[in-house]
Amino acid sequence: MTAFCAQISRDVAEPLPGTGGHPGANLLLSWPSGRWSKTFNQAKDMTTDEVAAIAALAEAGRRLNLIDRKAQSATTHRAYLMPESRVFDVPRSELIDFLSALKAGQSLAEWEVAEIPDSVVLCCTHGKKDRCCAKFGNASYKALTAAAETRPENIEIWQSTHLGGCRLATSILVFPQARKYGRVDADKAGAFLDAESKDRPFLPCYRGDRLLSPEQQVAEVAIRQHLAEHNIWPDRLEPESDTDLDDGRKSITLRWRSGTEFGLLSVLLAPETVQRYGTCTAMDDGEAPVVHNTWQVLSVLAHNDPISLSSQG
Repeated sequence: MTAFCAQISRDVAEPLPGTGGHPGANLLLSWPSGRWSKTFNQAKDMTTDEVAAIAALAEAGRRLNLIDRKAQSATTHRAYLMPESRVFDVPRSELIDFLSALKAGQSLAEWEVAEIPDSVVLCCTHGKKDRCCAKFGNASYKALTAAAETRPENIEIWQSTHLGGCRLATSILVFPQARKYGRVDADKAGAFLDAESKDRPFLPCYRGDRLLSPEQQVAEVAIRQHLAEHNIWPDRLEPESDTDLDDGRKSITLRWRSGTEFGLLSVLLAPETVQRYGTCTAMDDGEAPVVHNTWQVLSVLAHNDPISLSSQG
């Protein structure tokens, strides 16, 4: 019987919050998925010059993921700069010129198109990287595509190469917000798009704000869940304090704001560990499971009732 690292991660109840980290500058480049290699930013039919140009962008701090969808031309590359929300169509013969211009900070106007989707949803289906992404990712991608076709919003669903955290398949990343998710199973596709269409994190699968530390992400998700119970949906939460306690626990306070309301919430965290495999390959090679450090939420404490800006005079 085939084992999957994602199933083991679920079996040991590895938490999703705290795993939302992702680079800030991104280039998404369409490329037929059948030509993807095991490396997330390379395809088997890329030229040496194209591989070098992509490597130069990566060295400069721009992460590149390959993406694909059924309607995309195999000879014209759709490219997205995120979180800038810029969209381009680049003929294959001009790809080196485009990548070089991007690296040099030159104008990209000749390739830019006016079409800007409300959201670009990347669903990792990178089976060449890990079989979990093929098993779980492809099913979720099909369900998300079908669900998006019935919605009025302009939400684009793309297959993607490795997004980080194969064991958390199905992994999803939503741009331009850069919200990262795990375990978005096919049966959650509709609820997931319902939340995203309202520009809200889908809390059952949300991994945390990439700009926060892992432990702050754990606190953030706990606070968002607490506020959602009171029908409060804040924008990004800002760190107020992060205190190490003598017994190894942490107290993290975040400031939240939703419309004219704002407040402070503190989360008490205790360290914990789980043993899991990072990839299916590690299991196949007979490696021991990895001891992963994470945090358990002990309590969420409100410093005061929500305050309204309009009541401040």
